[in-house]
Amino acid sequence: MRRALMITLLLAGAAQAHDHEPAKGHERAPAGAVPVQVDARGSVYGAKLPGELPAAISIDAAAGDPAGHSGKLAAYSGRITQVCQKQGCWLVLTGDDGGFARVAMHDHAFSVPKDASGPAVVYGTLSEKVHDKAEIDHLVEDGAKAPAPRELSIDALSVLIPSAG
Repeated sequence: MRRALMITLLLAGAAQAHDHEPAKGHERAPAGAVPVQVDARGSVYGAKLPGELPAAISIDAAAGDPAGHSGKLAAYSGRITQVCQKQGCWLVLTGDDGGFARVAMHDHAFSVPKDASGPAVVYGTLSEKVHDKAEIDHLVEDGAKAPAPRELSIDALSVLIPSAG
């Protein structure tokens, strides 16, 4: 009887632990897509921008020399061409010459509007990321169009979406 009770408790504990495991990439739900700063430049999501934002590097320039830009906190400019349709927790920043980076919101702590598009400046750290099949499948479920196994990635602290007009 004690043995049966022990086995039941062990199985129940394991099942309960499994039920609380979040989906990979969504360990924590980001804050809603609410700007933390709105000024003449536009709406800022994530952390407020530094007072003296460095000149933005085009994402095409960064893509042309990823080693020269990797690991450095900088501002990157381009156009938003894709956004996570589940939570707004990532976007794709694309340049005029086809360079691009997938932008992840730092620590999954904030999001951008799911309908965001057009010009943007992302303040964060660039790196190269290799996606495994599970990550690619997850991105596709979130609305990504053909993610590459190896992509440039920006860990974004802030995203500035300029005001229209």
